[in-house]
Amino acid sequence: MGFEFVEFTGQDQGLLKRQMNELGFKLTGIHRSKNVLHYSQGNINFILNFEPDSRAALFAEKHGQSANAMAFRVQDAAYAIKEAEKRGAKVVENKVGPMELNIPAIEGIGGLLIYLVDAKHAKSIYEIDFEPVQSEDPEQPAA
Repeated sequence: MGFEFVEFTGQDQGLLKRQMNELGFKLTGIHRSKNVLHYSQGNINFILNFEPDSRAALFAEKHGQSANAMAFRVQDAAYAIKEAEKRGAKVVENKVGPMELNIPAIEGIGGLLIYLVDAKHAKSIYEIDFEPVQSEDPEQPAA
């Protein structure tokens, strides 16, 4: 059904934020309890995860600035996870805090997380986990 988001991590927060801005993405949300940012442009969503003591932080230590997770929109996430596990995928248990959705995930190559998001609940990820940020600039077309 499509991509929901790609998540990036790394030691240089300023660099990743600048790159998002240079590509025309706008900061649209700040996580309610973690050092995580949501950038978007149209239907394209990027997450910047700078949360210390997290899987993202460990991924950054091992791989440097990189994409540490991605999410796919699926018809039925619970069914998709069960099917993936039956076929040998490693299901990952996530630490979920208050005001956060528990998004099912499997482990990909190099420890990358692959999240599976129910298409019918895709918008609520950003509404529940993030405080919205209003931008004064009109949205720019993709670079």
